[in-house]
Amino acid sequence: MRSVKYSVIRGIRSIKYSRWLNGRFPGLRNKDLWSGNRASFARAGFVGAFCAFIPIPLQMPLAAIVSYYARANIPLAVALAWLTNPVTMWPIWTFGYLVGGWVLGKPTLGKIEVTEGVNMWGWMTEVLPQIWLPLWLGNGILGLFIGSWLYLAIRFVPLPQFNFLRKRKKPASSQASELSPSRVDSSR
Repeated sequence: MRSVKYSVIRGIRSIKYSRWLNGRFPGLRNKDLWSGNRASFARAGFVGAFCAFIPIPLQMPLAAIVSYYARANIPLAVALAWLTNPVTMWPIWTFGYLVGGWVLGKPTLGKIEVTEGVNMWGWMTEVLPQIWLPLWLGNGILGLFIGSWLYLAIRFVPLPQFNFLRKRKKPASSQASELSPSRVDSSR
């Protein structure tokens, strides 16, 4: 388990300190993009959930790029993009299609007429033109809803894991003035 942890850390460091990436994306070494605070985690929750619901391949690179520009935590956004993995994407996208079909008033998948013996080309020419708009709209609505809910939950729900309040050290002059006897009220 320990070697897996170190290999993940090595992978993140190789991305974070890559010359090629840092030449094109100068803010990649920003601490908030990798360790973060409550605000960057909340933005990453929105970006990752929204990118997870978009019915396209390569959602993880999309989540990383969008989280870079949104100044969100990149590892969390990429991890949340795996909400739709090969096991869960069909139920999620089907539900998104049903939501989009309901919003647009389009027929459900069972009412779409196709010719007999549909192969891949037939599916692309007969079925996809009928379902692409409800599929994208429904999944966009779900992505906005789940992403907004996750943003609000991470940003405003008081969890002890997100208390990143950094204690500020007082300057030496103010510490000395608090201890000096000249500042003590002698009227007591």
